[in-house]
Amino acid sequence: MIRGLYTSSSSMLCENIRMDMIGNNLANVDTPGFKRDQGIFKELPTMMLRKVNDGQIYPPRPMVKYPKIGKVGTGVILDESFTDFSVGKFEYTDNKLDCALENPKAFFLVQTQNGIRFSRDGVFNLNQDGCLTNMNGDYVMAEAEPVEASSGPLIDGNGKQTQEFVRVQVSDRDQVLIDTEGRVMVNGVPRFRLLRGQAADRKAFRKEGSNAFVRSYGEVQRSEGKVKQGYVEKPNFSLVEEMVKMIEVSRAYEANSKVIQSHDSLLDKAVNSVGASRR
Repeated sequence: MIRGLYTSSSSMLCENIRMDMIGNNLANVDTPGFKRDQGIFKELPTMMLRKVNDGQIYPPRPMVKYPKIGKVGTGVILDESFTDFSVGKFEYTDNKLDCALENPKAFFLVQTQNGIRFSRDGVFNLNQDGCLTNMNGDYVMAEAEPVEASSGPLIDGNGKQTQEFVRVQVSDRDQVLIDTEGRVMVNGVPRFRLLRGQAADRKAFRKEGSNAFVRSYGEVQRSEGKVKQGYVEKPNFSLVEEMVKMIEVSRAYEANSKVIQSHDSLLDKAVNSVGASRR
């Protein structure tokens, strides 16, 4: 009976983790470029149950003193939590500064208070200083035109920039447009090119906040691909699917809680009723 308590409690802990992930996903249903979190759960080692003191069975089996009854599970545990980097749907906004990346491995480079970060959020605007920023106020990084051909990484394995990053800054009288190559056209003349980077290993990008990522290791190479002007990338999950998962988690949690209540009731009877009658 005690084993059942531990098995059910481990499942309840995992359901709590799943609920936190689903709740965080649902909270960012309107966050552009958001990537959902998921978890991988694994079964704890199973135990083989055998009969004991069963030497008088018929017909006699001298080579099998402890016949097998079957396997019993010992619970579940979180093996790994990860970020799903699949591409979300593109939504047309008719805003000439909004951008969406067609390359699923590409990220915009933005400058935050904590340094360079990577994001799929392409909702851009011009602040009071004429700098191109996202909705969080982070500066969008670019290169000055004309861009020199380079085969080296944007950020090396030690986390240092190998090239010069600049902010996109214009005056309030300029007409600004971003074309499909990521070039920032100011009054019809290309002056900047948006920086887009990618890592060979997706795990090199660790989520920070809702829709920003920080490099944890490895190089960040220059990324190619078209830019969809006037579009933004929506979160890469379905609201209906996440709601269904939330219902499943809630029911599984309730079922395990009832199992624990049943075990607690049996232990109470074993101690206070059966045990008391043997004194």
